[in-house]
Amino acid sequence: MKNDWVEAICIQIEERMRRAGREGETIICSSGISPSGPVHLGNLREAITPHLVTEELKVRGWQAEHIHVWDDFDRLRKIPAGIDASFSRYLGQPLSDIPDPFGEYDSYASRYMHQFERSLQRLGIAPRFVRQSEMYRSGFYTEKIKLALTRRGEIFDILAEYQTAIQETEEERAARRAAYYPFRVYCETCHRDSPRITAYDEATAFLAYSCPDCGHVGGYSLNGKVEGKLVWKVDWPMRWSTFPVDFEPAGVDHSTPGSSFTVGQRIIQEIYQTPPPYYVGYAFVGMEGRTKISSSSGTTATPEVALNIAEPALLRWMYARRAPNQGFSIDFGQGLLRLYEEWDGLQRQVQAGTASELNRNIYRRACQTASSEVERTPKPVSFSLLTSLLDVTHDNIEQVMRIVSQSTGDAMLSPEMLEPRLTCARNWINDYLPDDERTPIQSTFQTAAYEQMSEEQRRMLSLFSSLFDEHWNYVGLTDLMYNVPKMVRGVPLDVKPDTALKQVQRSFFVAIYQLVCGRETGPRIPTLLLSLGKEKTRMLVTPPRKEACSSL
Repeated sequence: MKNDWVEAICIQIEERMRRAGREGETIICSSGISPSGPVHLGNLREAITPHLVTEELKVRGWQAEHIHVWDDFDRLRKIPAGIDASFSRYLGQPLSDIPDPFGEYDSYASRYMHQFERSLQRLGIAPRFVRQSEMYRSGFYTEKIKLALTRRGEIFDILAEYQTAIQETEEERAARRAAYYPFRVYCETCHRDSPRITAYDEATAFLAYSCPDCGHVGGYSLNGKVEGKLVWKVDWPMRWSTFPVDFEPAGVDHSTPGSSFTVGQRIIQEIYQTPPPYYVGYAFVGMEGRTKISSSSGTTATPEVALNIAEPALLRWMYARRAPNQGFSIDFGQGLLRLYEEWDGLQRQVQAGTASELNRNIYRRACQTASSEVERTPKPVSFSLLTSLLDVTHDNIEQVMRIVSQSTGDAMLSPEMLEPRLTCARNWINDYLPDDERTPIQSTFQTAAYEQMSEEQRRMLSLFSSLFDEHWNYVGLTDLMYNVPKMVRGVPLDVKPDTALKQVQRSFFVAIYQLVCGRETGPRIPTLLLSLGKEKTRMLVTPPRKEACSSL
């Protein structure tokens, strides 16, 4: 059998470890995100890819660890949507030092970090979190920073190879090279990363700078403190070499010529004398009707929001079933109902033993890690059924459970057995179902619609009205809906319908929908009618009797 994408990556990593003679060492898989705004579903691919690889390596007998690096020492570049424009005074300052705009967390960065970490926990993803602000300020990276500053000329040359050629003399290039420092200082006065480094003493690690924003002139020794960070194209390979990282994915834009990974491979080998990690580029995740999702845009397409309507195992499956180089879009509308149907179908195949080995592996990764089970619904009743019932009954849980029990034949079902799917369905109804897609229920018999119906439709309605009492349960009504047209046409009930009979059945369904909902489609009719009750159903599908005129 062809390996799936997780196994294929693991095989590549294992071969690298064996070639390097590192069979007994821990494999480090890394991810990294800048908490510049709400961490979106595109970023979830950054974290879930190394998570799945780490867990598979453990299953295959390796020691493996997933570290997640929070780039909270990055500068604030722009203000996300939903945050007051006055927050622009913090532009250029480190995310870890900026206050939370809503006063609920200890910093701007912490708000978005904690939100994402809560979602990861529900998804069964438990990396070791690393905060760059702490790593830099604690001195953990100091020797690596000093090495980059000492060899800044070589770094300049590597970067220049991938930059658009500049028309300049050798003297001008030499001057640019001499003035280059791959380190951004945070000014001690205005706290922005605007300063220009004016000198660096390798013997004392003292760097001097001047800030064009506030005019401050200052400096300090890196041996005493670090208030700044390496530029991104040096920071990334620096931390690869520090942990050291064996595998890390990133967006496909990081692996184009001259991009971060291309340059980083050179810097980690030539400056830090360490092999680069195994790398895969992942394609973007979008929302239906939109393009790539962006953190700093303030999008609400976050894992936290998605978990309100998608149970954790389902959300993991959305990512596990696609190779990283496959882009996809997420649909929180009707597409979610189709996704649940597909997921439930896979579960049935796995339980019946008919799923392929590939799909069994994907299902396993969605439902469990190497050491624990992922949250999923014990009794996965159809998501479409739950949303229809919650809609039509106006969230009457007693009616919902009565009909669900009838439809499944399980009288012992409880609401707790349907969680978290029941809550997901309720949230979907409240937050994603437009008013014009909700199921309207007529309050009186629709005489005008009835008079427009064919004689055959009226006969089917009359027969149905006389029989539904004795078939008043989910299975009984389902059978009756298909059998009434057969009875009217004189077709034996055990005969499979041909095209003509299917059209008659369809016309009967339309007649019911027109009288009950005032439209030609709606939820499954047994679900719809059971939620209304017998008397309401009788009133809506049975024409009122005309009173006989009394003699004068």
